[in-house]
Amino acid sequence: MKPIENPFFAAEEAVEELQKQTKIIFVDMHAETTSEKIAMGRFLDGKVSAVIGTHTHVQTADEQIFPGGTAFLCDAGCTGPQESILGREIEPIIQRFLTHQPQRFGVASKRVTLNGAVVEIDESSGKALHIERVSEMLPDSQTEE
Repeated sequence: MKPIENPFFAAEEAVEELQKQTKIIFVDMHAETTSEKIAMGRFLDGKVSAVIGTHTHVQTADEQIFPGGTAFLCDAGCTGPQESILGREIEPIIQRFLTHQPQRFGVASKRVTLNGAVVEIDESSGKALHIERVSEMLPDSQTEE
């Protein structure tokens, strides 16, 4: 069994290999805490085009370009039904917590939203020029059918 790798060492090794093939490197930092994502973004600043965090499902409002030219957003946010609990209907989840009884978790359908970020990158240098958060609700998902 291979020992657990330090993600900073693993990222550095992967980036060194990718830099041999391309100047544009986009990192999806799938982690729980903001400190992990910010630390990785700062660690990779100037080495990659963008570090966009995922996992916590809540879009953050901290998009920026670090001094070395790396675009950063701590969490891109959840794409899917916002009137939900992680994409599932609300009431069965609450009932499961209250009763400890199995429930059917149907897929929610209200307020379906696309979340993420658009990053403009200079192709010759691989540096980010602009980052913009995206949060667009599907027009016909305001109410359930």
